[in-house]
Amino acid sequence: MKTPSDITIVGLGYVGLPLALAFAAEFPTIGFDNDSSRVEQLQDGFDRNLEVDKGLIASSELTFTADDTCVTNAEFIVVTVPTPVTKDNRPDLGPLESASELIGKKLRDRSNGTTTPIIVFESTTYPGCTEDFCGPIIERESGLKSGEGFILGYSPERTNFGDAEHTLETVVKVVSGQNSEGAKVISDVYSRIAKAGVHMAPNIKTAEASKVIENVQRDLNIALFNESAIIFDRMGIDSSDVFDAAGTKWNFHRYQPGLVGGHCIPVDPYYLTYAAEQVGYDANVILAGRSVNEGMVTQVVEKARELVTSDGNLPEKTDVLILGQTFKGDVADFRNSKAVRLTSEMTGVFGSVTTFDPYGEDNSLNRDPFGNDAKYGVVVLAVPHSHFVESVESVGELVSQGGVMIDLTGTIASSQMIDADVHFWKL
Repeated sequence: MKTPSDITIVGLGYVGLPLALAFAAEFPTIGFDNDSSRVEQLQDGFDRNLEVDKGLIASSELTFTADDTCVTNAEFIVVTVPTPVTKDNRPDLGPLESASELIGKKLRDRSNGTTTPIIVFESTTYPGCTEDFCGPIIERESGLKSGEGFILGYSPERTNFGDAEHTLETVVKVVSGQNSEGAKVISDVYSRIAKAGVHMAPNIKTAEASKVIENVQRDLNIALFNESAIIFDRMGIDSSDVFDAAGTKWNFHRYQPGLVGGHCIPVDPYYLTYAAEQVGYDANVILAGRSVNEGMVTQVVEKARELVTSDGNLPEKTDVLILGQTFKGDVADFRNSKAVRLTSEMTGVFGSVTTFDPYGEDNSLNRDPFGNDAKYGVVVLAVPHSHFVESVESVGELVSQGGVMIDLTGTIASSQMIDADVHFWKL
């Protein structure tokens, strides 16, 4: 098979847009999204996710479209749709199903004599999903045989939102293909944008498994530190002091306890536990880690209640301010944010709960507390936005005398609050 003459990206979200821009610097590239408003904004150079600079979009040769006929004769198709979970934490394959159906239907109208298309999935999923779920859908809709009429591939995305250091160019890209010929083309194509190199997995299932285990590992490690922080707190020990001491050993790997939100770390483990069920295995360790991290919001609410009542104050008479609502620092993404859930749970316990996030809309529900005389009985630093952590003193001034300051981000040292007339607590 020859190197494709064009690239088509299906899905222009957090993963798809940077990928499409990178490919556009090397190949004629079309970025397709079924959200026409998203496409119109990108055509004007605006990324609503605030991840890509307007100048980069404007200077790119990337073509944006909401017209799905761009898929029909595409030679190299990359799918970057979301893979969330349902309310009962089962894989939600709806976006993958829709993308596969669309591709299959469009391939049915393919012109005679065109090159056999390669279809690479980047969406995080369980081992076997690309070949056993997506492939048959494309076959059904296109009338083509997988491995002959089209070639499947998988190259897991490794996007780290808000991270300018670990990018497509600087991180090794895992690639895989349905057969050796397709795998070589996929490797050659990705080598053009992955300057750190590519790693060829022996098969698609291995590549799928490599992605999901990356986030399972992070989830479990954070769960260990979250559970340790809870235990040490009950013992009256500052967990950060423990981690500092343990960190002097060469093989101790430190993680920051806190809220685990977003659409990767708290989601991907459920794809692996689902796949484990299919082969008759209960992934108890993975699920235990999920349980610990999902329970941290309740732990924080109960700790806040304990700190308020320790001075004889009533939670229902106490005003709370929560700083940060996105799922991580310096990222404008509110999806699956545990800070949002924290706000919801605190609302039922305390007198009033006010939130502020610099990435939120300026309205009555998102009020900037800085620069006025507002004071709160409890202030929770939930998300480490630069807006907050670069001005710790200003954050501390928001707490009323004798009130409670809670740091869930690990950015405030106890020594910074030693002279403040507040109860300071951190994970």
